[in-house]
Amino acid sequence: MAPGPEGLDPTIHTREIAFEADVQSVTSFLKLATVSHNGTAHKTFACDEGPSLGGLGSAPTPLMSFSAALAF
Repeated sequence: MAPGPEGLDPTIHTREIAFEADVQSVTSFLKLATVSHNGTAHKTFACDEGPSLGGLGSAPTPLMSFSAALAF
C-alpha cells in the first residue's frame, strides 16, 4: 500500500513553513508582492486602495486579501 501524503502523517507534530516576499511600490497605494516558498513557486499579487482613499482601484484592497487569507 502506498504511503499517504505527508500532511496526513499523524507522527508529524510540527512543521516549519517559510515564505519570502519581495514587495515594490508602484504608486502610493498600488503594491506588487512576489512571494516564493523555498525559492520556488513564485506568485505575484497586487493590492491597491479604491479611489475614495486615493488609490486607483486597480487591484483588490489589502483588507480583501487579508479576509481571503483568513478564509483559507
